[in-house]
Amino acid sequence: MRLVTQIFGDEHRGNDIVLIHGTGAKAEMWRRQIDMLLPLGFRCIVPDLRGHGDSHEPYEDTDINAHLTDVIETLDELCISYPVVFAGHSLGAIIALELAERRPEVVKKILAIAMPGRVPLLTTEAFRWFLGWPYKGLRDTQLHRTLGWRPRVLVETNRHTLEQIMLNFSTINYCDNLPKMDCPVHFVVGRLDPIAPYVYVHKMHQALPNSTMQIIEWAGHNCMDSQPKAFDKWFSEKINA
Repeated sequence: MRLVTQIFGDEHRGNDIVLIHGTGAKAEMWRRQIDMLLPLGFRCIVPDLRGHGDSHEPYEDTDINAHLTDVIETLDELCISYPVVFAGHSLGAIIALELAERRPEVVKKILAIAMPGRVPLLTTEAFRWFLGWPYKGLRDTQLHRTLGWRPRVLVETNRHTLEQIMLNFSTINYCDNLPKMDCPVHFVVGRLDPIAPYVYVHKMHQALPNSTMQIIEWAGHNCMDSQPKAFDKWFSEKINA
């Protein structure tokens, strides 16, 4: 399916970057990075994944193949000069690495932000609990509208969308079964990330000879929010590397 996609910048510069958000987020999460990239001459292509933001939820079984098909079909219609840079957060990072294996000609390099190598069982069970009465209660009472951007957008995300991610990605194991790719991969993760523990990110980094890894102290899964200066410094360095 075609994803609702925002495009910022001049298409004639030939310097495209695709930014893919993670679970329970949307294209808006990249607004600070877009402001950073535009003066550098990048054109930013920012999709909402199915069931997120303004993109439709078709109420299907949604595994990695469904997400890859959505992204590929969307990008192939946008007259992009491949290869391009991909930046992905969490699920977005998974999509970018899988894409690098299946369509290597489209990927120049990847900035993999908080990519889960494995998802701890406790995290999966906590998310399963959240999708019960807390999720319904927040939506029904509209209390989520008083929350900060991240939790508000999570609660606004379609329940089927979130359930499919939990069902299809809770047992991933990229520590032992990474996609095969030749492009550079730059990992970054918060030291306190409960969804993408840095020890698992380190295992992925060790398995990829053409990769780097940065740990951001005192940061969790949304390291670009909790430690914006450290994250933006890393992001700028890897974009220009």
